[in-house]
Amino acid sequence: MDKGYDSRAIHDGCEALGCRPIVAQIKQAKASTLDDVPTCEHGRWVFAGADFKRKATKWRYPSAKCAPKSVWLKADRRNPLVPRSTKRFGDLYRGRSAVEREFGRLKHEYGLAPIRVRGLAKVQLHADLTMLARLSGALARARAVSLAA
Repeated sequence: MDKGYDSRAIHDGCEALGCRPIVAQIKQAKASTLDDVPTCEHGRWVFAGADFKRKATKWRYPSAKCAPKSVWLKADRRNPLVPRSTKRFGDLYRGRSAVEREFGRLKHEYGLAPIRVRGLAKVQLHADLTMLARLSGALARARAVSLAA
């Protein structure tokens, strides 16, 4: 999700459903660092793993002078289980462009933008039939390729 969804309610709702939110962070003036990575007087801490059962992230201190050597922090919106500074977050966030393209297709090519019905049930039926048409077209293309081969 983009920065517009960076809120505690969205993060907690995703975690309650058992999925990990991949949300770009809003830059805030109150943040201690640009990406809100924990710091101490010796520098920035380094991400050292996550425990999904405990819902906590492990961070190592940057210097041998610090004691203890690492600390577990409860995962929250600022320090999620998939930290924003990791390669995994970057790979997952780049997948967002494919989702946005599909949403655009559904709105502009399949008629979900100009909804001309009223009421939740009718809008839901319209969206379901649109998705069914999209999936049936993809299935027909997939079957045509396998028959031609």
